[in-house]
Amino acid sequence: MAEILQVDGIGVCRTGYGRQLGGGLFEFRLRHDAAEILRSVGKPARAEPGDQRILLRVFCHAYGDRLVLLLGGYDKGADPNAGRQDREIAIARKRLADFKRRARH
Repeated sequence: MAEILQVDGIGVCRTGYGRQLGGGLFEFRLRHDAAEILRSVGKPARAEPGDQRILLRVFCHAYGDRLVLLLGGYDKGADPNAGRQDREIAIARKRLADFKRRARH
């Protein structure tokens, strides 16, 4: 997250690391091993024995042009079920709505 999301913010949606979900929500997704991720940002990568793909989904909202709110996420490698992703997106949407409601007051 520090190498990609922190640097690119919502710009990750123009790459394979992100996707717009609508309603102000976007998804940051990892589906590479650590070495691939580091190489993609121009950093030296050490190949570690047993390196495995990282399959994570983090649901976010760009708040202004300097903050990214992390609203939820899960390990898709541990639970690749589409229903799980739908539930996690629904939770993130609820958290975003709660945040927006509190920000108005």
